[in-house]
Amino acid sequence: MADRGATPTRRPLYPRLLRLRNVHPNAWQRALLGEGALALAVLLVLADLASSWTLLLLPLAVAAVVKAHDLLAGLLGQRPPDP
Repeated sequence: MADRGATPTRRPLYPRLLRLRNVHPNAWQRALLGEGALALAVLLVLADLASSWTLLLLPLAVAAVVKAHDLLAGLLGQRPPDP
């Protein structure tokens, strides 16, 4: 019988979407990676420094770099610190 007082902890959306296993960004890092990349893309497009494709490609490029970092950390055997 499960304990009704215990609530299961859910991982935040950004690590779940990217299926991160070795990298565990905290709240401000997730905000900077997610909304920060989108905000930077919006600023670049509004300033006519980049095309409208930047709105889609810049956040995807940031997510790809984070996932590559996660895979590399897994290959090198680095373990995250215990909370």
